[in-house]
Amino acid sequence: METQELRELVKKNRELEEQLTKRNQQYIFDLKKALDLASLTEEKKVFALSEMLPLLVEGQKTGQTARQLFGTVSERTEYILAAPEPTKKMEFTELWLDNSLMLLGFLGLISGVMPLISKTSSAQQYGILTLLIGSFTGGAAFYFIGKYVYLSNGTADANAKKPGMLKSMFLMAGIILGWMVVFMGTIFIPLQVNPILDPVFYVIIGGGAFLIRWYIRKKYNITGSMFTR
Repeated sequence: METQELRELVKKNRELEEQLTKRNQQYIFDLKKALDLASLTEEKKVFALSEMLPLLVEGQKTGQTARQLFGTVSERTEYILAAPEPTKKMEFTELWLDNSLMLLGFLGLISGVMPLISKTSSAQQYGILTLLIGSFTGGAAFYFIGKYVYLSNGTADANAKKPGMLKSMFLMAGIILGWMVVFMGTIFIPLQVNPILDPVFYVIIGGGAFLIRWYIRKKYNITGSMFTR
């Protein structure tokens, strides 16, 4: 969870707590204390309270107490501790970079390995700018397919409905076509600024892209990209 998002949740939680009855305020106080003793992280505690407090404020209108809604403090503490990790919402930059590095690794290795193992000199190789532009615009294309066609990655609106088959096909075709136009258009870039490198360099670029992608996914816990659905 981003720092700004966490701060907003904390602020909202405080505003809701001020609306609680004395009895319910005591329940929340005791719950916080129990969660602290259980060494629950501040982020998880804030998230758990953000789910409870709106229900509690609403329940007060009909005379419901925190205990009636959530059980005893001990029971609620056990429930929170046993709850699965909240799904992390992936941002555009994270998923775009993940997709782009995957494409860069794949296209780089293809551009390097094929000429090395081919017995002819006609094996396909991309200019370095073509490779980079194709990979990073492709990363954006697959991000938008994931968001608007598959509604994946936690990036779609909460109330969004998955498009029908026909609409999905048109969306995918349009996005892929746009990417291919940009990708193939780069072949008109002069060789002076878009040189074709030695195959070994493409292998290094491809392998390096896969290694960087692995490191970034591990460090930032990136999940849900088009290539890991």
